[in-house]
Amino acid sequence: MSHAKCKVLIVLEAGDAYPSGYLRGLIYRDHFGQAGFQVEYVSRLHPRLVRIVGFPSSWLIARLRPVLQRLTFALGRVSERLIVRKARAYDVVYMSKVTTLRFVKELRRTKARLVLDFGDAVWLPGRAGEQFNEILQMVDAITTDNEVTADYARKLNPNCMVIPDCPQIELFDRRRSQCNPLTDSRITLGWIGSPGTAYNLFVVWEALEKLFGKYPNLHLRLLGMGTDRRLLPPFERVKYSGRVSYSQAEMIDEVLAMNIGLFPLQDVEASQVRGALKATVYMAGEAVAVCSPVGQCADLIQDGVNGMLARDSKEWFEKIEQLILAPDLRQRISEAGLRTVREQFTVAKSFERLRSVLDNVNGKVETR
Repeated sequence: MSHAKCKVLIVLEAGDAYPSGYLRGLIYRDHFGQAGFQVEYVSRLHPRLVRIVGFPSSWLIARLRPVLQRLTFALGRVSERLIVRKARAYDVVYMSKVTTLRFVKELRRTKARLVLDFGDAVWLPGRAGEQFNEILQMVDAITTDNEVTADYARKLNPNCMVIPDCPQIELFDRRRSQCNPLTDSRITLGWIGSPGTAYNLFVVWEALEKLFGKYPNLHLRLLGMGTDRRLLPPFERVKYSGRVSYSQAEMIDEVLAMNIGLFPLQDVEASQVRGALKATVYMAGEAVAVCSPVGQCADLIQDGVNGMLARDSKEWFEKIEQLILAPDLRQRISEAGLRTVREQFTVAKSFERLRSVLDNVNGKVETR
């Protein structure tokens, strides 16, 4: 089937300044071209400004943060008007993590079909709230990364497709052969997150303190921890280092240097709707994923087979200790995790799902 006449405008919240911009949009750039779509990417917020506000590089910028935030949102309003004007020439507008009701209403006035991609519990108080529910009812189709968020969306709009996040196994494979095998006696525990999710480290804090007190060859590596150490547990015995922020390439190299990947989650609604991307990223890098049995991880992880599940502090200690003491167990589980990603979480498979959504809303359902 030819897509030469199907023009898609992809609206990202802030380009690749947020991981979702890459994982839910830019990652498909080559696939769109190969499938014959005419695609243009635009951002509602300026990516560079978002990075500056999110990670101030000096005390002066930190002091100016409120002013820069106001500037970011003012320029965003200007961008919205330009995007709406541009949307008039497109068949479909695909919005990734865009939850501004005013903006979506303006796009709705164009002839373009609207597809909303979202993740997380955006409907909770203090987030998009009731406005988000109105957006769900307003768009032509919805994509999300897991069945829990899809169940919520389908109550308001039945046209919802689950498209899993991809850990980019293809990029891991390119770097894998260039990285030295993990042969030293140090065992690296890794965590990927952001300042806004650092509170989840408190789930595993007590277990880590006991483990580091017992095994001197451990090291904790934190990616995306931000500049405010007050957001982290006040570690006592835990030896850690980290990156304030990271690029995609830096993340891949870091994960390839991990033995064990930590995915602790508080058992609250905001976590229960979380996908399993962090776990699959660890798997792609051949680090054993140890996860809270919350959200999609409870279904994805087969305990002791392709990862480990830890329900409380006692289990976090016991599961990680098993992996510390048994290199063969680590290898067996990491190999199974890698197979899981290769079989279920490739970019090509996710793109086919997205392609079917865009075909359907544009009235071009392919017959096979």
